[in-house]
Amino acid sequence: MPECERCGTHLDAVSGGLKDALGLASYDGYECDRCGTLLCSDCYNKRTVELAGAAPDSCPQCDGRLEKR
Repeated sequence: MPECERCGTHLDAVSGGLKDALGLASYDGYECDRCGTLLCSDCYNKRTVELAGAAPDSCPQCDGRLEKR
């Protein structure tokens, strides 16, 4: 089961089900498009405050881009 890089919270695995195919599935967190690092929404929001205006969507591991899952 995937987990948040910062706090270890377990996140739902992305499935290939019907809801996902129709675009109706909603998964918590943000994922790096380059290395696959995951952050839960709470940690992403905390990171936004910590970086105080810097790009919060940059991956903490590889400087890729974090995108909503």
